[in-house]
Amino acid sequence: MSLRHALLALLEARPMTGYELAKQFDVSAAYVWHAHHPQIYTELRRLESAGMVEAEEAPRGIAATKRRYFLTDPGCAELLRWLAEVSEPGRERDAAYLKATYFEFGSFDLAREHFRGHLEHYRRVEAHWSAHADQLERRDTALLRRRLAHAPQHAHDAIVAYKVHVYRGLTERARTEVRWAEQGLELVDRLERDAGIPGDTSVYRPTPPRDQPSAS
Repeated sequence: MSLRHALLALLEARPMTGYELAKQFDVSAAYVWHAHHPQIYTELRRLESAGMVEAEEAPRGIAATKRRYFLTDPGCAELLRWLAEVSEPGRERDAAYLKATYFEFGSFDLAREHFRGHLEHYRRVEAHWSAHADQLERRDTALLRRRLAHAPQHAHDAIVAYKVHVYRGLTERARTEVRWAEQGLELVDRLERDAGIPGDTSVYRPTPPRDQPSAS
């Protein structure tokens, strides 16, 4: 249900059309909760049906119209209810780590390819999250400025600091992934030296166990 709460929080900053909301999601909430645009539009319709947002028609061009969404009192109440829930961290589901558990079924070269891809991805992510945290710290995003404009002065530091804390944490998480990939590349080099086989040769091909169950 976190997608709906992210959308409610974004609409608290200002009313938006579905298109504007999806674009804003891409440059803010999507860093911590990925969602495709069709999912966002579907959830927006559900929020409207539940009375948590309302929409008004606004002109678009000469003959067309667009729907602009507003947060309602029930939407604010739902946002507060969700925030009050203390949730346990989610169970791990990481495709890259799961695959790495069984790299012995491939070659050392293949393992290197995976680790290098992981390394390059998280170097980009680290730079991106670090830059976003810096931007938030400077209070230099359009949405943050809009939120601060209508929030009470005593809340400004908290509004900024919590967001900066999140993206600094994500930056540190990315750095950990970079280190893990670097250590993985070092591990592959050592294993290849010790094994004494070509890098493009499978280390161990999976085979059915010998004690297959007998047919009934």
